[in-house]
Amino acid sequence: MLFTAYPDEQLIINQIHEIRNEDYALLRLTPTMIEKNNLDANSIFRDLLYSMGIADYNEIEHGGANGIVSDAFFIQSNGTSSVKLKFYRVSNNRGDRRFSIETIKRKMHNGEMNEGDLLYFSAFKNANGLDKIFIINLTSNTPTKEQIINAIGFDEITEKFNEIKPLLQEILSGGWYDNSKGAGSKASKDVGDTLESLLSVETNNRNDADIDGLIEIKSKGIGRTLDTLFTLRPCFEGTPIASVEPNDRSRVSAFTRKYGYESEKHPKHNSLYITIGSENAPQNNQGFYLEVDDDHNVVNLIHINQESQIHEITAYWNFQDLKKQLYDKHPSTLWISADERMNGDILQFKYNSIEFSRSPQFMTFLSLIKAGKITYDWRGYTTKLGTYSGKNHGNAWRIKPNAKSALFGEISIISFD
Repeated sequence: MLFTAYPDEQLIINQIHEIRNEDYALLRLTPTMIEKNNLDANSIFRDLLYSMGIADYNEIEHGGANGIVSDAFFIQSNGTSSVKLKFYRVSNNRGDRRFSIETIKRKMHNGEMNEGDLLYFSAFKNANGLDKIFIINLTSNTPTKEQIINAIGFDEITEKFNEIKPLLQEILSGGWYDNSKGAGSKASKDVGDTLESLLSVETNNRNDADIDGLIEIKSKGIGRTLDTLFTLRPCFEGTPIASVEPNDRSRVSAFTRKYGYESEKHPKHNSLYITIGSENAPQNNQGFYLEVDDDHNVVNLIHINQESQIHEITAYWNFQDLKKQLYDKHPSTLWISADERMNGDILQFKYNSIEFSRSPQFMTFLSLIKAGKITYDWRGYTTKLGTYSGKNHGNAWRIKPNAKSALFGEISIISFD
């Protein structure tokens, strides 16, 4: 069973995530749970325990005597106490997964818990580097943000953000900044490269987040509508591209050669600069669209043959690869917009707003592809014949700005007042 927070409880969750943003599980208390101290260990709760190395229910034998006991912090408005949790499987054929909270009935009699309360479970690393569970009652006896900080501290992302926050404030109030590359023609990446230089972040094509693998920086200037999420080349095995190009490293170029159009800027080359959306909102005239195939855990890149009208898979991405890239690049993200102007032959940027997001949800990512809110940009050109020669500009997954709040749950506007 999945538990949904009421609006006031969700506000508490949002406050917790301003401090720490590890995985979490929710459980709403029923009278039977409290009376028998027999709480359901749902799949999300079990996954949380397993990922933290605290308990693996698949390894627990049936019967309460075979359970695993672990210490936890119960953070409340009247103080933080240590409680013991026991994870066990019932002595029946199914071996139902259950757990108990020490002195739960006493806590109800004391008013610390009530029927219908929603409990928040998560874990953090203590001073000894060990994962420890903490519990917060989102409905009754709820601690303040300061009390939570005092009990378990900040996570790494929050600490890093607090560290760079003064520099971000300085950049936003600092006026116009010269393009970090100096004079020259404008490139879309200039606004981001200049910001990274101001933040003393080494400009590179790393696979994880820009700042210590914790915070990604995404910036855009005027005229840019979509926000870039990440780049990830598709797979081609079993597609027409694989049959004509045996070298996997060359298949992106082969794709542009096969499906591209006559390049206006580059004679004897084919270009392919298109945005690809869902079938209902393909957003291109070349017959391409994205298909989320839940049965096979892939997102397919489909092409409609203009003559035969056959819908053919030309490339695809595995769910696991997309999920890893999304989570690696966006544990948290600074979304920064900038104005632009020319000062002589130097392009300048004035950074004027910052949004902060954390922890994207992969299932939402897939749903936004289906809705046409997340798209894929193919950007490159190559020779028509012979050796591949041209340029790939980094084919990228992009999102409409108004859909970011859905993907990340909440977007915070950073204020320095």
